[in-house]
Amino acid sequence: MNRLKLVLSVALPLLLLVVVSPASANVLTNPGFESPTTPVAPPEYYGAGDGWTSFGGGIFTISSAVGVPPNSGNQLLKMFGGCCSGAWQQFACTPGETWNGGVWMRNDSFDLMAGGQTGAVNIEWIQADGNTQSTIIPFISNGTFTAATAPVDVWTLQPITGIAPADAAFARLVVITGDFDSDNGGPGGAPFFDDAFFEITGPVPVEETTWGQIKGLFR
Repeated sequence: MNRLKLVLSVALPLLLLVVVSPASANVLTNPGFESPTTPVAPPEYYGAGDGWTSFGGGIFTISSAVGVPPNSGNQLLKMFGGCCSGAWQQFACTPGETWNGGVWMRNDSFDLMAGGQTGAVNIEWIQADGNTQSTIIPFISNGTFTAATAPVDVWTLQPITGIAPADAAFARLVVITGDFDSDNGGPGGAPFFDDAFFEITGPVPVEETTWGQIKGLFR
């Protein structure tokens, strides 16, 4: 084998590795709560729509006709009441994987949050039975969107990132509300949610210096 063939036999697999390494992608179904379409009257329905498992009594998909502008599209999620109402989706995971998630939240003057009302986004780590939370790290939460601190009439990104513990077989993204900020009172008003995302961090890319090292073989 001549020197050029030897170099190419090393270089091409590395270049292919760079090309085919998958980018992170949103794994959620219906992340913007656009499906199914709301009826004309009333312009809402119970739950978060296709792909989501909804719980609690205070969760409705609404259209922009209600008077609250979506972050994108024509529909959004409204949640209200005491503990707890929300929706989730879950996906197979491997211990040690990093999962990034989040959702846009809005505290709108149409139904201003009050008291201890809080909007949160959680990652729950679920064991192999598909239901039981991890005994190592049951869940992590970004619950900083409260009636006392949330800006009004503006969409705010609430992100969350976590590493799957050793007993996790599924990663579950949860959007949820309740009167979690109990020091400031009971439930009041409603946080709005739109454009959720959940993704697994892709493989570490090949370092930029790799090709430089290969070129050095020609010298």
